[in-house]
Amino acid sequence: MDGLRTPRQKTQERDRTRERPPIVDCHTHIGRLPGVVGEVFTPEDLCYICEHEGAEFMLVSSASATTIGQHVATTEVIAMVEAHGQRLGGMLWINPHDPSWADDVDRAVQHAFYGIKIHPVLDHYAVDRAALDDVFACARAHRWPILTHTDVDGTPMSASCYEPLIRAYPDVALILAHLRLGAIPLAKRYDNVYLDTTYMDPLTVEVGVDALGPSKILFGSDAAEGFDVGHAVAKERPRRSYAGMIDGLRARGISETALDQILYLNARVLFHID
Repeated sequence: MDGLRTPRQKTQERDRTRERPPIVDCHTHIGRLPGVVGEVFTPEDLCYICEHEGAEFMLVSSASATTIGQHVATTEVIAMVEAHGQRLGGMLWINPHDPSWADDVDRAVQHAFYGIKIHPVLDHYAVDRAALDDVFACARAHRWPILTHTDVDGTPMSASCYEPLIRAYPDVALILAHLRLGAIPLAKRYDNVYLDTTYMDPLTVEVGVDALGPSKILFGSDAAEGFDVGHAVAKERPRRSYAGMIDGLRARGISETALDQILYLNARVLFHID
């Protein structure tokens, strides 16, 4: 059948594919968001984004872990996986302050979660081995990557605070979200450290790509704020879209080959996504 298409048709098809490359979003959320009363995003909202924005897969944790409780959040993600597992993959949001956090691990394993999400800022703990050794040991035991929020450089939750944990757990893949400048040396120094593009401007992503190469950077969007989810939301935010994000990266001169790695190939490999 391929021979029935003219060279021009083949070129046009390649161009269309390049306009909407595959996307694996490594950093999304359902549940009740912190700080915004009444703002809740559902699995159906994320599926709407997938269908209309061209994402083939999302890795999803529930923000209800920090606003309601971890067990509630895990239950939300399990229900999501049962209904939409071909498109939305589960991430276990762990709050190490919760004395029963480990009770959710077996449930996450049974439902084929892909990794762990932590957020020291929202869950109010400093990043050190006393707080996170058990979480990293859990990740090692289940071969789960950890995706963490990294706060502003110089704070007790900044990227540099993770270095003792990175050294202690070289077999645990750690994704330092938000591509802080202080995270770049860690990703350069350690094989198991990666960064994501979440809420970062294209210039910062370009700096990260130039410093590290595209194999160390994953694509993420965070909460669905600003995306069209097919219905009115509690509070309108500046419009965001995958197309706009990708256009911004292209405008910085990031190549299509590098975009392929950032947008989907790295996440597929790191999270073992078929």
